[in-house]
Amino acid sequence: MPSDSFCLAAQARLDSKWLKTDIQLAFTRDGLCGLWNEMVRDGEIVYTGTELTQNGDLPPRKDDGVDTQSGTKKEDGDDKEKKDEEDAPAPARRAKSIVESWVWGRQPDANELKECLSVLVREQHSLAVRSATSTLSALRLKQRLVILERYFIALSRTVFQENVKVKWKSSSISLPPVDKKSVRPTGKGVEGLARVGSRAALSFAFAFLRRAWRSGEDADLCSELLQESLDALRALPEASLFDENTVSSVWLEVVERAARFLRSVVTGDVHGTPGTKGPGSIPLQDQHLALAILLELAVQRGSLSQMLAAVLLLLQLWGSGRQETDNERAAQGTSAPLLPLLQRFQSMACGKDALHAEADSHFLSGPLSPNESFLRYLTLPQDNDLAIDLQQTAVVVMAHLDRLATPCMPPLCSSPASHKGSLQEVIGWGLIGWKYYANVIGPIQCAGLASLGVSQIACAEKRFLILSRSGRVYTQAYSSDALAPQLVQGLVSRNIVKIAAHSDGHHYLALAATGEVYSWGCGDGGRLGHGDTVPLEEPKLISAFCGKQAGQRVVHIACGSTYSAAITAEGELYTWGRGNYGRLGHGSSEDEAIPMLVAGLKGLKVIDVACGSGDAQTLAVTENGQVWSWGDGDYGKLGRGGSDGCKTPKLVEKLQDLDVVKVRCGSQFSVALTKDGQVYSWGKGDNQRLGHGTEEHVRYPKLLEGLQGKKVIDVAAGSTHCLALTEDSEVHSWGSNDQCQHFDTLHATKPEPAALPGLDTKHIVGIACGPAQSFAWSSCSEWSIGLRVPFVVDVCSMTFEQLDLLLRQVSEGMDGTADWPPPQEKECMAVATLDLLRLQVPTSSSPLLSVSGVTVFMTSKGVGFSLLDELPMKVFQYFKARL
Repeated sequence: MPSDSFCLAAQARLDSKWLKTDIQLAFTRDGLCGLWNEMVRDGEIVYTGTELTQNGDLPPRKDDGVDTQSGTKKEDGDDKEKKDEEDAPAPARRAKSIVESWVWGRQPDANELKECLSVLVREQHSLAVRSATSTLSALRLKQRLVILERYFIALSRTVFQENVKVKWKSSSISLPPVDKKSVRPTGKGVEGLARVGSRAALSFAFAFLRRAWRSGEDADLCSELLQESLDALRALPEASLFDENTVSSVWLEVVERAARFLRSVVTGDVHGTPGTKGPGSIPLQDQHLALAILLELAVQRGSLSQMLAAVLLLLQLWGSGRQETDNERAAQGTSAPLLPLLQRFQSMACGKDALHAEADSHFLSGPLSPNESFLRYLTLPQDNDLAIDLQQTAVVVMAHLDRLATPCMPPLCSSPASHKGSLQEVIGWGLIGWKYYANVIGPIQCAGLASLGVSQIACAEKRFLILSRSGRVYTQAYSSDALAPQLVQGLVSRNIVKIAAHSDGHHYLALAATGEVYSWGCGDGGRLGHGDTVPLEEPKLISAFCGKQAGQRVVHIACGSTYSAAITAEGELYTWGRGNYGRLGHGSSEDEAIPMLVAGLKGLKVIDVACGSGDAQTLAVTENGQVWSWGDGDYGKLGRGGSDGCKTPKLVEKLQDLDVVKVRCGSQFSVALTKDGQVYSWGKGDNQRLGHGTEEHVRYPKLLEGLQGKKVIDVAAGSTHCLALTEDSEVHSWGSNDQCQHFDTLHATKPEPAALPGLDTKHIVGIACGPAQSFAWSSCSEWSIGLRVPFVVDVCSMTFEQLDLLLRQVSEGMDGTADWPPPQEKECMAVATLDLLRLQVPTSSSPLLSVSGVTVFMTSKGVGFSLLDELPMKVFQYFKARL
């Protein structure tokens, strides 16, 4: 088949025709033939050589009627090409002749064989190209590409023309000079004239629409007027009229009058006769446009009361449409093309922290609420003209209002010492039993801990302690299916200020405000400090620290896996428990069952101490910023090079001038934090626990490059992973990830520090590490919110009345007597209504009413609606049936 030889000659006069063409036709066989033949007829395809059509015939040629001279020239050109082809050697014959010459002649050498092979390759390549470009599929592909090129040429020309701005010359008429002396305050006068004008314009517009609908004339003008109004509203950002103080009262009056008129249109009583049918009734298309405008006006007003009124209207229209006896009219009355409204809500970001919420919501979420689940799996149609069920529209709008309200929600917990809500969040991740029971893979919000008001968390091997702001101590097992902290009864009467445990240990310490130290748990080696090795289930006072003067009272405590330490107000360090490898610092490997002073640091004021595990090392920081270490030296964890251990404190010279303030001991490694926020680590490097990007052992303190530029204020060390808290409330982690210690469900070890996503907006103030667990908690500030927040808060009587009415409608039949579970739309509406109610009432009330896990704030300022009287029973019945 001869190769194609044609070119495209796009004509501008045909651009509008191409823009109206369905370009999808080019991808069907018949459509391609039709479009191609049209381009040939229009003269937009110019052939420069011979081409066969898809049927094998010659295509029509536009230049069939060329004059003799041009035809002669073309013939001469063809003759010249044929002559050149005849003169040129044929590659196939040359290759064939080479091969034939070897049959009876001499055998070829290596160079001749290579030359022959090269000729054959060129021959095959040329044949393949000619075959590929002359197939029917290749011809159709070229034709499709030319058609697409023609379409994009038309499109680009049209866009360019639309971008050209026509500049009108300004009027040259001179205006009379203004007498400045006659200038008067015209603000009120202008506003009055504007009000008169707007009222007249609205009255005229409303009268025109009523007359047109009554007479049936000018129907197109009515639809066009409503459509232009709707388009103008959709072009505005949402809540543009929310701040009424910045909006002219004239505009607010216009919006209010327009809303009343539109409401009468959608309900069909614009002529004073509700639901008028037959001649004189409002066309369904205009009613749909009026409904869309009314809903867009509610979005522009941006208040919760307006949105609730819109939702109630949708439910009212849906209910009245279902009562129609005419099936066709009933179907039309229960749906409307409102997809653009739902798309607008879908694009709205959640209030505060919106920049982080979408990217990090999947990290810090618990079980999905009904509305979260509903929106997550909701897929909106693509056709904007598709009629959407009005009830479903109301459900989607309420679900989005619930979503927008989520960042503003009051906490589900409160401090035991206060009736006000606390904003504290406690987040746990890693090997936690109740996390898997809740079907959460990543981190989980620990509301049961936040309700205590967490001040400190200390992690042991199998459980952890929680110190509340009220001085109470609680304990919780990692493996428990439920998060239910148990109060340590033996410390109820004490005001505890510090707690201590070790990620590889089985004993605990608690420090009271009076300087008394309590211990319980495993007693092997005398680690409890009571002079024996008896284990204790309840805390017991360590008598060695009783009756001390102010300077000798304990101010800091620490636990290793098998021993303990305490620092007094004067900076003296005491250690007791297992003494092997010299970890106690007393110059021997003997166990000590009662606290003993570390004499090697006498004269120095110790401000921090850290105890290790297994072949343990001990670190101490003195007031002058120096670090001392002793105990086992394997892997260089003492920070002085080599693996030699020592039984008395020795200075870590590499840290001498760095002004260290805190030290931590993990499993065979050490960490130090300086005053200016830099972190150093050294010791065993397996599982990337040191954070230097390798698994090499480090025998001297080495700066963590991954935290450069960050000021770290606290560090926590688990068995093989670490956390660092910066002054910007970022939490960085590194090390082992076999139990998702870094949010990473792929269980990949983290070689260098990196921020954990989603925590930088939580105002984290504390961190803790267990053997394979991590915890972080935020500050405990009081919750507050304004009286008006766009779309979610509007504290007024109308809002409560609407919530009352809405809850009555959606809770009907949800008492467990009817079919259960209830329909999804009812459940979503009920949850959204309760959440919005919960957000309204706290601004005027303080008492909390908890019903089956739902916290509802009851007002004490006389909001005397039946909703507040019946709400507890409604919520109780709903959740009783649900459970």
